[in-house]
Amino acid sequence: MHLRLIFFAALLGASRAQMSMSAEEEEMLEEMGIKGQPMGRKNQKPQAELLKADLKYIKCGVCRKMVDIAYEKSTELLEKRFKFQKKRKNEATEFDGEGAVQDFIEKMCNPLKPEGEWVGKIDLVQEGTQLQLASQPMHGKCKKECRTIEAACEDVLDKADTEFTEILYTSVKDQTPLDKVQRYICNRAAGVCKKKPPPLVSRKEDERFEPMTAEEKQMQDMQANLKDSGMSGTMYRREDLAGMMDKMGEMGLGDMGAMGEEGEEGEEGGEGGEDGVGEAKEEL
Repeated sequence: MHLRLIFFAALLGASRAQMSMSAEEEEMLEEMGIKGQPMGRKNQKPQAELLKADLKYIKCGVCRKMVDIAYEKSTELLEKRFKFQKKRKNEATEFDGEGAVQDFIEKMCNPLKPEGEWVGKIDLVQEGTQLQLASQPMHGKCKKECRTIEAACEDVLDKADTEFTEILYTSVKDQTPLDKVQRYICNRAAGVCKKKPPPLVSRKEDERFEPMTAEEKQMQDMQANLKDSGMSGTMYRREDLAGMMDKMGEMGLGDMGAMGEEGEEGEEGGEGGEDGVGEAKEEL
């Protein structure tokens, strides 16, 4: 019974903050039927396969979409640099506009980065003999089509290399029309739009676009941030932990509501709360 009470204290603290728990506590939760979501480096879920047969039909469209997005963002970034240079011609420029553009472009193929969110908002749709990029209003789960678009994007950057950034920088500075910039990058630098894609007769697989809920999007962002920071852990749903506390109450561990209220009062007063949980873990 003593062990159960100690574990309940840890569980109560975790349910309030949706905290990650120790390996021993995670094991106990699994034995009780609660499984959390592996986060960061701990998440070893394999990525979806590519639809390799679709790549040749979408590379040109993906490149043009990339230039469209990057041109708009580069205009925003470089506007600050050009204004600064104009005001202080004889002083060192404090904002590296070209570096900021390069940093954006390097991340724009990753659907888990803010710069690459557009990748996860595209559905590949066959129209006649062409495979079109249909933009969606919501973020979708990154499955096969998303990974295929990501691969096409990375291929464009590999082929265009530094010219992608150089052409963008010069084009924004000279206010070159977007369609010309797309030709410079996609036709010449990357070479993915030199020829029209072959006619598409039929696709082996037409994956349904599946929008993410707000909770799923939040979880994906947390996963990405943890992975970038090199951290890992397990996240538990507040509802699952609360349900388990109710079950423990039925097992005769006392008034769960009263304990919860005491914990809340401890948090508000700066006493108990998290500290109480920490003491319980040390005692265990």
